[in-house]
Amino acid sequence: MVLGKSPLAQQMRARDNETTLLFFAVEGFHDWLSRIDPFQYPSGNDPDLSSPTTIRVNGLSSAFGGPLLWVLPPTGEAPQISISKLPDQSDVHGLIHTNAVKPLRVCPSAYALSWGDLGSFEAKPLVRLSACVIAACLVQELKSTGNSYEAMLRGTKRLSLPLCDEVQPVSADTLIRLIEAVCWVYEERPETRLRLVMDRLSIDIEHGQTLLSGVEKYLEVALQQARDSYTFVILDRKDAYHKEVRELMKDMKSQADLYAAKVRDLVSALTRDVLGVLVFIGFSFVGKFDQKNLSQLLESSELSLLVKFLAGYLVLSCALQFSSHLRDASLAYNESKTWIDVLQHYSSRSDKQVRFLDPIDRRRITLFVAMSIMGVIYACLVLVTWNLPFVIELLLAQ
Repeated sequence: MVLGKSPLAQQMRARDNETTLLFFAVEGFHDWLSRIDPFQYPSGNDPDLSSPTTIRVNGLSSAFGGPLLWVLPPTGEAPQISISKLPDQSDVHGLIHTNAVKPLRVCPSAYALSWGDLGSFEAKPLVRLSACVIAACLVQELKSTGNSYEAMLRGTKRLSLPLCDEVQPVSADTLIRLIEAVCWVYEERPETRLRLVMDRLSIDIEHGQTLLSGVEKYLEVALQQARDSYTFVILDRKDAYHKEVRELMKDMKSQADLYAAKVRDLVSALTRDVLGVLVFIGFSFVGKFDQKNLSQLLESSELSLLVKFLAGYLVLSCALQFSSHLRDASLAYNESKTWIDVLQHYSSRSDKQVRFLDPIDRRRITLFVAMSIMGVIYACLVLVTWNLPFVIELLLAQ
């Protein structure tokens, strides 16, 4: 007789938006768990445990599970669980590095177990899978090596060791300590907290041990030491942070002075060129106030050639100033961003943006606005200088 389980499983749903699986025996449930790779993305008919999933198992003595994954008897009621503090998959992948041909997924909430009888015989295979995933959140690198995984620890010592072996049992207490450690590490400043935990574990774990066997023995002590050291490390980092911010402010002030100096240089150059034109006009016409002499001067080809030469000088002066200032400002801005990324270690990206780049961007905008205004003034000055005889005749006609 062939019996489809899907219609039966749908009648046993504990949540509206869940995937429901049904096993007629605990042995079938264990056999299914033995074929699961918790670090691979689901394919085919495999359920995605990163979304709410309930597994109904006939013969299960007591229910157990976590925030997303529930394992219940066929007639078990939905449990009352607290909100999980485990990190999201994106947070984990932002901290650890995965190395494999196929993309790996480390999603602690998909396999986390936090309630029920986790010490029962029925829960042991799933407890082991959960411990593997949770432990993978506490490494710097997870590498796939065929049918197994290696973990890289970069603490006081650098260790490369197997994540687990095929027959290693994991106790419920070890899983609870792992969840506690992961929640603490990812609560705030995960890079610093993970480094503190890894410093102790990398010293204690012996050669030939797996990561799971190492954390089972030494994680409790490592977590306690990391918590005790965290306050002092943060104080040191706070002092370094304030020192770095002061250096950042000095850099910002030097950059602000650079842009302010360039605006002053532009105003000074414009004033100089305008004064030069006025001096030229004054010396050219001061002795020609006689109407006859003035008319001859305005109609002369020499004056026409001279004013065109003067207009060309103004164009050249404007072009050289703008090109040099733009190039200098661009190089200084790019160099500042590069050195900020290289030398600033304790300031966050948002601090760099708010404290340095945003004020400098406003200075850059001020420089560009000043250059635009100066460009318009220079254009008008060049136009007037080029047509100086016509402008003077127009003014005298008034």
